Amino acid sequence: MNKKMNLILMLMIIISIIPNVFGVEINDFLSISLINQDPDPAIAGDTLEIRIGLENKGENIIENRVIEMDYEYPFEPLTGEDNIEVIESISPNIVGTNALVLKFKVRINREAVAGNYNIHLLEYEEGKKDKAVKRLYSIDIKNKESAEVIYIDTVSLIPGHEQQVKFTINNVGSAPLKDITFSWENEDDIILPVGSDNTKYIKYIDVGEKEELSYNVIADSESVAGLYKLDLSLTYDDPLTSEEKEISTIAGIYVGGGTDFDVAFSEFSNNEYSFSIANVGSNPANSVTITIPQQQGWKVSGSNSEIIGNLNKGDYTVASFSVTSSGATKSESGTKDFESMSEKERQEMREKVQSGEMQRPNSQNNEETNTIKIDVHYTDTKGERKTSNMEVYVNPNSASAMGTRTGDNSQFQKTNPMTKAISTIKTVGIGIVIIIAGLFIYKKSKKGKKK
Repeated sequence: MNKKMNLILMLMIIISIIPNVFGVEINDFLSISLINQDPDPAIAGDTLEIRIGLENKGENIIENRVIEMDYEYPFEPLTGEDNIEVIESISPNIVGTNALVLKFKVRINREAVAGNYNIHLLEYEEGKKDKAVKRLYSIDIKNKESAEVIYIDTVSLIPGHEQQVKFTINNVGSAPLKDITFSWENEDDIILPVGSDNTKYIKYIDVGEKEELSYNVIADSESVAGLYKLDLSLTYDDPLTSEEKEISTIAGIYVGGGTDFDVAFSEFSNNEYSFSIANVGSNPANSVTITIPQQQGWKVSGSNSEIIGNLNKGDYTVASFSVTSSGATKSESGTKDFESMSEKERQEMREKVQSGEMQRPNSQNNEETNTIKIDVHYTDTKGERKTSNMEVYVNPNSASAMGTRTGDNSQFQKTNPMTKAISTIKTVGIGIVIIIAGLFIYKKSKKGKKK
C-alpha cells in the first residue's frame, strides 16, 4: 500500500515539473474567453468583430502577456486593424465585469460556405512566441443573399408595336436565391404586357448566376413621346431571418424614337420630277429634309435638297426636283445619246414613246435604270438625327416619259392634247382629199373608155 502511495506521489511531482520544463505556464490562472461577436451570426463577405475577455483568477500579477489573432480560412486580415495585443499586467482577481476586454476585427471570405468555423488566438509571453498556446473559438457563419435587377434589353419602344423586353436578375450574394417573385408595372398604364401578366416566378438562382425574364409589351399608340418609369419588385426568402425580403427599384424606358416613310413618284411637270413623302410610322418627324444623293444614271440641276419641315404621323407632302436622266437610249439605229440625235430622230422617238412602242428616252429596258435614290433626313422624338434611304421607281410609261424638249434642259414636257388633235385632223383631211381625187380620176378614166 505504501509502495502505491509513493508511486502516486512521485507521478504528481513529475506532472508538476513538466510544464516548467516546456515553458508552458498553466498555473497563472489566466482565463481567456469569447465574450461576443458582431454581427451574430457572421456573414460571409462582411467584417466581423470579436470581443475577448481576460480574467486573472489567481493571486499573482500576470505580466507581459501577448494575445495574437492567427488568421486561418475563412478569416482574413482587415486593412488598418492590428492582430496583436500586448498586456503589460493583469492584477489578481480581475474577473466578471472587471475583466479586461480585447477587440479584434477580421474580414470573412465572401466565398465561405455557411457553417461553424474556428477562429484561432495565440497566447504567449512576450518574446516567447515559439512557446505559444493556441486557443480556438467557434464562429457561426451564414451566407448573405443579394439580388440585383438589371434592365438591359430594350431602351425604347415604338408606340403601337409589340416588342420584347428582357429583365436580368443577378445573384451577387454568397448564398443561393430561392423562391423568387419578380414583377413590374407602369403607373400610367402606357406600357402593358401582352400575352401574360406582369409577374414571373423563379425557383432558384445559384451564387454568381443570373436569370433572364422576357415579356412581350406594347406601348399605347396614342402615347406622348417621352421617358416612362417602370417600378420593379423582387421578393425572395431570406434564411437569415426566415422572412420574405423585398427589393424595390425603378427602370426607365423611352416611348417614341424613329418613324417610317413612304416615298412615291408623283408626276413630271415644268421640267421637274415630283415625289410624295408620307410619314407612315408611329412617331412624328421633325425638321424633315428630302435629298437626292449623287448617283449613276441621274443628274440634279440646281439644289438636290428640299426642306419640308415637320411631318406628324399620317401626314404627307410633295417635294420637286429638276432631275435629268443621264442614261443611253436604245433605238432602231443602235445605242445613241439623245443629245446627238437629229430633230427628225427625236420626233420619231417621241411618237414611238406616245404609241407605247418605246420606253421613255434616256432609260434602258430594266427596272434599275428607272429607280432613283432618295434620302429622307429627319430628327426623331429623342432629338437624334436619322436618315431613311429610299429607292423610288419611276414608271417609264407614265406621262413623264412623253414631251418635247425645251431649251438646253434634257427633260421632256408633257405633249399638248390640242396639238395632238389638230395633227390627227390634218391627217384625216389629207386622206379624204386623196380618196376624193382617186374617185374623180377613176370616173374620168371610165368615161374615156366608153367613148
